[in-house]
Amino acid sequence: MLVPRPTKASLARQSKIRDSIAGSMTTTTITLKSIHNEQNTKSENDLSKIGLAKRGCIVAKNHLFKRRKSLNKLVAIVSGASLDNSTSDGETLKQVIVASLTENVKKIELEPKTTTTTTTNNKENCSSKRSIPISRKQPAAAAVAAKIPVDQFINEEIHVEQIEPVDSNSQFFPLDDQEDSLDEPIDPTYAMDYIAEIMNLLYTLEKKYPIQSTFLTSPSLSMTTIANGSAIRPWKLTGKHRTIVVGWLIQLFYTRFHLSQDALHICIGLLDRFLQKSMNEGPSGFVTQKNLQLIAVATFLVAAKVEETHHPPVDELVYVTDHAYTGDQVKRMEKKILHELHFELNRPTSLQFLRRYSFISSAGDEQHAIGKFLIDMALLDVGCINLVPSLIAASATYIARYLLNGNLSSTFDECWPIELQSRTPYKTQSTSLINAVRILAQCLDQYFSGTNTKEYEILVKRYEHEQLSKASLYCSQQRRLIHHLATESLH
Repeated sequence: MLVPRPTKASLARQSKIRDSIAGSMTTTTITLKSIHNEQNTKSENDLSKIGLAKRGCIVAKNHLFKRRKSLNKLVAIVSGASLDNSTSDGETLKQVIVASLTENVKKIELEPKTTTTTTTNNKENCSSKRSIPISRKQPAAAAVAAKIPVDQFINEEIHVEQIEPVDSNSQFFPLDDQEDSLDEPIDPTYAMDYIAEIMNLLYTLEKKYPIQSTFLTSPSLSMTTIANGSAIRPWKLTGKHRTIVVGWLIQLFYTRFHLSQDALHICIGLLDRFLQKSMNEGPSGFVTQKNLQLIAVATFLVAAKVEETHHPPVDELVYVTDHAYTGDQVKRMEKKILHELHFELNRPTSLQFLRRYSFISSAGDEQHAIGKFLIDMALLDVGCINLVPSLIAASATYIARYLLNGNLSSTFDECWPIELQSRTPYKTQSTSLINAVRILAQCLDQYFSGTNTKEYEILVKRYEHEQLSKASLYCSQQRRLIHHLATESLH
């Protein structure tokens, strides 16, 4: 096989290529040597001993570091990491990587936040200084939220009224048992260090969100003539409608889903507030006979989300309405309720005040169970809508202590002792407390007389259990005392 002889032109090209390669290698080696001399690090022999001199040349040739400053930093890190002669090549390389990352992280943390982008040829420094631009294509939801004023759902400033005094240990225990009870451990969940401030806030909030029964109207007897000439009676929300809906909600909470009493009271409070707001805006507008149950289901869902750990799924709520509504309708109604109430769901319930009053009066299980039974009965009574939650709890506490005394001639101070008078807004035999006790006693008296039977039956059966001290059975045994409270004035 004949090998062609190289021509003069090809030999000249090859010689030129070899000279350029040798020149670039010499330049790179000189650059590395100058960097070593500037940093006073190890000599080239030490670097060649760990095999990094050639790597430095390759890095420089591949143009991974465009500026001498970055290469200078890397050589300084490598030289510092290789001071220990006993370190192997793998460990040295690992130290180089960690040191380099640490250097970049420190620079990012110390870098001040700027809104302008700095231009530099160093990719490491540029990546740490460059601010992330905001995309012009914002989501539609964010754009809509930006147009809504933030103050629309912000609560106004609340001036808390000091009703329960913050002073000595008299707030913890009755006056007679202070010396004996101070040594007993207190449950941390009572939050005794802040209980007075919490109660004062609750008293203020119940005044901020009042509920009046004026949104309920009497059945209208007037007839309206429509286009075809037939006469119809316009639908209006009445007390009977509310009683039926509340009874249905109680059945859902206690017998169907077995939820807590707190969630039930929150639900009824939200229902009354929403109906009051909607009916005040227009009696024959949004609240109709068709969507009254939808409003009740939506308030049920909101209350369960607020109080319970796991709320029932929407599909089950649609099922209990016999598929009268869809899941989307329930969710839309839930959204409307929250917007109408401005997301203000912190109106206190009578159960919160009842717990406090039972604690102050050193109530036993029987007194507290009777009080819970009475405030549940008050949910169904239209006459109790105008009463604030603390007044309902005070009336339930008064009636429970009166029934447990078993004496018709029990005085006001016996049923409402000095501990409750000093730590509640109801100091003396005030007119408000007297009227509230009479209203609540009349509700019980009407049930035991047979006037109200259907809607109240669920609550009576619930409080017949031993776990609730058979509160309803005990009240039925004290009908004479209840009738006396409903008809006679307090002593």
